[in-house]
Amino acid sequence: MQRFLPTIGAATLAAAVLFGCRPYETEGIELPAGPEADFSWAFVENDSNRVVFTSNSNDGFLHLWEFGNGLTSTMKTDTAYYPQAGEYTVTYSVNNAGGMAQATATINIENTAELPCEGALALLTGCDEQKTWSWSSVAGAISVGPVPYSTEWYTSTAGGLVPEQYDDTYQFTFDGDYVYANNGGTVNPYEGYVVSALEVPELTYTFLEGSGTSGEDQIILPSCWFMGVWDSGPVYDIVELTEETLVLHGRIQNGDCTAGDGYFTLTFSAL
Repeated sequence: MQRFLPTIGAATLAAAVLFGCRPYETEGIELPAGPEADFSWAFVENDSNRVVFTSNSNDGFLHLWEFGNGLTSTMKTDTAYYPQAGEYTVTYSVNNAGGMAQATATINIENTAELPCEGALALLTGCDEQKTWSWSSVAGAISVGPVPYSTEWYTSTAGGLVPEQYDDTYQFTFDGDYVYANNGGTVNPYEGYVVSALEVPELTYTFLEGSGTSGEDQIILPSCWFMGVWDSGPVYDIVELTEETLVLHGRIQNGDCTAGDGYFTLTFSAL
């Protein structure tokens, strides 16, 4: 517990001596104790790629999970899906009137979930016949708004993107690789929408079934990466997916890789 007392100036002390009075003191505000961050987790029965996380904190009212796979949750109990084998660091934050506390744990996923190359995954990747995506020339290929699926901030005209966008291509392999070819330049929204050189390393992606904003399938890219526009991602809902069209929806991404205010809807065509 901390107790805060007002500062007594020199003039006030002199007055107190002259008039034989003690200075007035107020009791500080007593803040409640901060929460305790504690959680438990367990694999879903007969499914070694899904993990149930449960908060054991009884004195918190705001919860935030960062599951280490690009997804987050604000529920007290939630399930996370890890299709790729590896180690994932899970961070749980809890808040109350007294402050915030965090706890972490490392989850080891031993097996990569082997999804059959069919349905949405086949449409996205092309399976053995690799599919390549590029920007669509339709009106609204890039739309931006303050709430999901809105377009009030900006919507592109038909064929209205710049050549350096139309020559970009994107591939998702069935083996989990994300291949972004920008032909040397990417439109940089953080420096006034100029074309900037951007070296693209080897990247992977995660395909999740039914985990999107409204139950859509999702594409999750590595932290700070994107598809289409530099300030979007790295998590995208698949709004529409056919043999010829891919429509994605995702948050604005700030220059420091945090989630921004607003949402993109992005439309691509198969080459």
